[in-house]
Amino acid sequence: MGKNIPAPQEKCYELSLTPDYVSDWTFNDAIRELIQNGTDQEALDKGNVFSLDYDEDQEVLRLKNTKSSLKINTLLLGRSSKADNEDTVGKFGEGYKIAALVLNRLGKTFTIYNNEKGEVWKSRFKNSEKWLEKILAFYISRPGAASHGLCIEVGNVSPAEYAGLYDIWLGMHDPGYENVATQYGEILTGEEYAGRVFVNRLFVDCNSDLKFGYNFKPRYITLERDRKTCDSWNVEDITSKMIAEGMVSGGIPIETVRRMVESNCDDVYHLKYNTCIGDVKEVRRMLIRSFDEQNPNPFSVPVGSEEERKKVKAYGGNPVVVPYRVAELLKEETERRFEELVKAPCSCSLTLKERFLRWHGAYSGSLPEAAGNELKQLIDELE
Repeated sequence: MGKNIPAPQEKCYELSLTPDYVSDWTFNDAIRELIQNGTDQEALDKGNVFSLDYDEDQEVLRLKNTKSSLKINTLLLGRSSKADNEDTVGKFGEGYKIAALVLNRLGKTFTIYNNEKGEVWKSRFKNSEKWLEKILAFYISRPGAASHGLCIEVGNVSPAEYAGLYDIWLGMHDPGYENVATQYGEILTGEEYAGRVFVNRLFVDCNSDLKFGYNFKPRYITLERDRKTCDSWNVEDITSKMIAEGMVSGGIPIETVRRMVESNCDDVYHLKYNTCIGDVKEVRRMLIRSFDEQNPNPFSVPVGSEEERKKVKAYGGNPVVVPYRVAELLKEETERRFEELVKAPCSCSLTLKERFLRWHGAYSGSLPEAAGNELKQLIDELE
């Protein structure tokens, strides 16, 4: 029997995928797709539990879902049931087909036990008489169900390759990892996760310099088409909300958040854009309390620039320069306290010339130098 001839009662389904498609994909990339599919199925149905195990003696990796099954039409590229579901990572209907191609190219075996339908699907490359090219094909037989659910077996997986999966899936780690739960996902507080970003427990690349690690729910993070990279602006927007929520819930110490804001951590960069959110308002109140505890002098005002410092000083206040990010968050409080200085009772006893001099001292920096000098001369001429 020829190598590419189906066995009796075995059907062959050719896919229009040649061996060099996604030629830069690695073993980890392929397994990541399979893990993603499995965890997505669990996200859609909590009873459809996903698991992964490895037989070191046989060098076989098994990925299982307790209730999943595959239809023949899932072999069509672009055919996806998850395109409009915000709780899943996968959207594009490529998944396991591309994984099978990459793994076959790397010399692995790829077998799907589609138990709910009593089928076994095996993939390999074949020389297509139709396309006159080597392409990926699935050979499907019906020997009956050996178990329940869906099981994908990948053969010829070395122990080193299996160990490398710890880099891509949080599910490989101790389930007791330190975290703070929020509505957006988990803040990973263990030092080993610092700066690492996961979506539905799958690692993704992010350019942000983060203090903590994060495991986001898929609905809050938009991934690129490769599902391996994400937009740092999107990430930092959500981490700021997570940190604020974590602080309010008591999971992240107030002092830690204060230091993060003062040191301009990317985790909290977007707090200034979310000041209408209740948890972020509490961060602002925390920073104000901290400022007042450190600066008990009357009329102390947080300022973030030399211009603000001069204004507060001119009106008799005590300007205290704070880190730029803190100044941004406290901008409304700074403006409120400055208005109090302007309306202070002592202002009413000032002469017109004194009021002009005070105004000049506060705002002359905003004027062209020549205009500021001329205004000062005119003020000096007042009685």
